[in-house]
Amino acid sequence: MTFLSTTPQVFTLTRLGGLAKHLILGLSLVFVACKPASPPTPPIEGVLAEHYALIKGGQTGPARVRLRQLIDGGNTDSRTYFLMGLAHHWDRHYTMAAEWFAKSESAKPIYPPASHFGGWSLYHSGQPKESERAFTRHLQMAPGEGDTLFGLGVLALERGEASIADRYFVRAISLQQDDPNRRVGVAKALARRSEIAEAESGDLDQAVLLLQEAIALNDDLYESHFRLARLLRRLGREDQAVSADVAGVQAKLRVESQDGRPR
Repeated sequence: MTFLSTTPQVFTLTRLGGLAKHLILGLSLVFVACKPASPPTPPIEGVLAEHYALIKGGQTGPARVRLRQLIDGGNTDSRTYFLMGLAHHWDRHYTMAAEWFAKSESAKPIYPPASHFGGWSLYHSGQPKESERAFTRHLQMAPGEGDTLFGLGVLALERGEASIADRYFVRAISLQQDDPNRRVGVAKALARRSEIAEAESGDLDQAVLLLQEAIALNDDLYESHFRLARLLRRLGREDQAVSADVAGVQAKLRVESQDGRPR
């Protein structure tokens, strides 16, 4: 798979606002052992696997009840706390989720996904500094996790540090581009790079190309369709803009009819 540009661009550090919300890649994170000291990710098994299946099936209430029974019975396993956090995260109760992910981080065995999901819960609950610290902790344990690098890029972009953000997004793309299961992650990073190209260098043609590549990887990115339509109009390409608007409406309806949590 060839990408149009994976070279970080040098921009002035203009603050960007109105950033879009993001989806998280569920529980199927890939942890690449880039460092020998990276702790393994213990499996979720036994009764916990049954509770995880409930969460994935959208039955978060029953899952929380059963997990609470385990915790009240003296279970202090990090994975139990993690699943309680995931159940809240699935329901987009991010503040509560972050508290349970923090408990998971403090418990045994070491469970790296708690830091990753904690980073996103903290981000969505409006705690960017704490979110960055959680993502950084996760990156120390799983240096090859592209979605964590993407999260750090989003935080840098919201601070107005576009050059730093771009480097994170480039790294996220390079780590995920050869994995067919990570097309969504690559598409998100490409869409963000498009925002930077538009806002920082004013290169609308490059911004369009990056968006088109993002959409080719994940046609459900309806906000990218709408951004593409806006950019095409600025370039005088009205017919293509109309098509992009139509595709955006279709994608939005498709996504809203199949709410694939968590976010």
